Amino acid sequence: MFTTLMKVTTLDSLPIAYVSHDSAVEKKVLLKFGEVPHVPQLAVATLKPGEQATMHFHKDMTETFHFQSGTGDMEVNGKVNTGSENLVVIYFGIV
Repeated sequence: MFTTLMKVTTLDSLPIAYVSHDSAVEKKVLLKFGEVPHVPQLAVATLKPGEQATMHFHKDMTETFHFQSGTGDMEVNGKVNTGSENLVVIYFGIV
């Protein structure tokens, strides 16, 4: 049985962290592992113009992405922002 959880936060109040597979890509973690069942993490990542996230996959979860703002390309072989604005991506995993 799930318990009711409501977490209210703002991006400005969260510290900057970095994704494990690309130490230059900034993220802010909205939900950490263990806070919500079956969701290892919910985070907002920012890829600066020309910045790229290395192609990777997770054997233990499905990762989903929501592009919030900016311009960029998402390819099967990775992601790269080819525009002049930061690409802001909300992402989370499901196990």
